[in-house]
Amino acid sequence: MQLHPNQTKLLKYLKNLDDLDGLSLRDIARETGLNNAQTVSHHLKQLEKYGYLRRDLNDTNQFEILKDPVEDVVYINLFGFAQCGNDSEFFSDGNLKEKVAISTKLFGIPNSQNTFLVRAKGDSMSPNIEDKDLVLFEKQPDVEDGNIALIIDNGEPKIKKLFKKSKGQYILSSINKNHADKTISRGRDFRILGLGKAVIRGLQ
Repeated sequence: MQLHPNQTKLLKYLKNLDDLDGLSLRDIARETGLNNAQTVSHHLKQLEKYGYLRRDLNDTNQFEILKDPVEDVVYINLFGFAQCGNDSEFFSDGNLKEKVAISTKLFGIPNSQNTFLVRAKGDSMSPNIEDKDLVLFEKQPDVEDGNIALIIDNGEPKIKKLFKKSKGQYILSSINKNHADKTISRGRDFRILGLGKAVIRGLQ
């Protein structure tokens, strides 16, 4: 696939940097001669789509430049948001909607058997995760503070940022501040199913 000249210029500039931390879109626009931050943002999204870079789910301003465009594909289970009481019900064949072709390199999938997808519902995690986005998760029973996770809260699967308040207690936090935080205790009604790894936008 032939890249737009601005994308080629942008990719060359980013590959030559030793450290991408703290780099703003305005900085990139100034250094590459592109019009403005919006132009940079557009071309970064295209480079992500084409498999040249990967964004951090928890901080969409952070991204990793991949050495080569990715082409390898695995099929990942897409599960529904049906009411479920425990892990086994959520991951059951009855809750399996379909299998989706995903690039292992683009989304950093070391083990496809330990990875799954859900389709987001609502706007509580906007703008990082929008309604109907596919969200890639890695199965694990706990996550670090501030990470995005898929959890079961009183039988209902939810995508939230998790913060540990005290031993056995968590704060379920939404990115969209129109949605209130909730404090919950770990137990039968609250389970962590996986760690959020990436968002796939525009794939129906």
